Amino acid sequence: MLYYLPLESYKERYTYQLSAPKIGWLERNWVAEGIPYLRIDGDRPGFSDSIGTGCVVDAIGRSVFAFSQVSKLLDMAQKGQVKDNDVIYFDDFWTPGVEALAYAFHMLGIKPRMYAQCWAQSVDEYDFTYGMRDWIRPFERGIGQVLSGIFVCSSILKDLLVQGGVASADKIFVTGLPYASDEVATRLPLQPLPRLKQVAYSSRFDSEKNPHFYMDVVERVIASRPEARFVICTGSAVLRSNDDSAVPRLRRLAALHPDNVIIREGLTKEQYYEELSQSRIQFNTADQDFVSWTLLEAAQCGCYPIYPQFRSFPEALRGQPAFMYRPKSVVSASNAIISVLDSDGSLWDAEAIASRDWIYRTHDYAWRRMYDHMMQRPQLCYPLHP
Repeated sequence: MLYYLPLESYKERYTYQLSAPKIGWLERNWVAEGIPYLRIDGDRPGFSDSIGTGCVVDAIGRSVFAFSQVSKLLDMAQKGQVKDNDVIYFDDFWTPGVEALAYAFHMLGIKPRMYAQCWAQSVDEYDFTYGMRDWIRPFERGIGQVLSGIFVCSSILKDLLVQGGVASADKIFVTGLPYASDEVATRLPLQPLPRLKQVAYSSRFDSEKNPHFYMDVVERVIASRPEARFVICTGSAVLRSNDDSAVPRLRRLAALHPDNVIIREGLTKEQYYEELSQSRIQFNTADQDFVSWTLLEAAQCGCYPIYPQFRSFPEALRGQPAFMYRPKSVVSASNAIISVLDSDGSLWDAEAIASRDWIYRTHDYAWRRMYDHMMQRPQLCYPLHP
């Protein structure tokens, strides 16, 4: 049996499309293929769909949800329903209570296999958990020993986990990013929209995403290309940042340049995809972005992605230098944006088509690679790098 412990779904984050019952980017494939599994949801008493404490998920709500999932699985194990070689899959390596499962399974004398997706950890100096590394790192290493396998979307993250002593290399599998282009396609505009000289920005506005660098680039571009539009997109009701100065500066910039800087808050996915479908560029300024669904969605919507030539991005972008700019270089990033805005469209259109092909051949099959590893089946026809 495959036991599935999903992340709680927040519509303002990617956890809804990843983990929604039966239609999530993993589960929809299990349903389509008739794969037997049991979903174990957690409890969320008193918690809303908005993130309160935390950046990516609500830290308190996440703990309540995860502990209740583990409690339900422990109850099933005590009743003899969990058996040797059953597979338990966690949407997130950071599932509080995994150690309690390992302890209970040992005492019960059963040996199910546990797997988890790892999105980021304190081994990455650019991740927000890095500041907690003194106590988090021993926990990460302990869970790394408990798990039978860890799935990552980037070889860079695998290298960091190995170097940090989280797990041995033979336990970490680079599977690509779980994604379902068919699900995204159902939300795209029915008719093609005109391409504006518009640059979309979809990252969180937190410090590790370099919001001030982003604004420096915006100022430089609009100074020479007054027709350029920069649209900042968020599913949150109000744009937030862990840098207290970032959002106020952005709002001042938008007030100064109302035709050039547009803040779109509280977007549904459909509204967000409309913005991408009208944009020529999807611009990213992050130091740390192993999980770049924004890149995949934007490419599928026909945007030309412009990202720093740093860490996981060259791997995610097929190593295409045309997509890249020198990290932290305002001039390099500005010039890359301007060259696309000034082009006749052939360059970014051709590259966007190539990016979409890359998605279909690579990330749409991440779920299959993960499933085959969990079921200990040979990897037959789904190479990560075709």
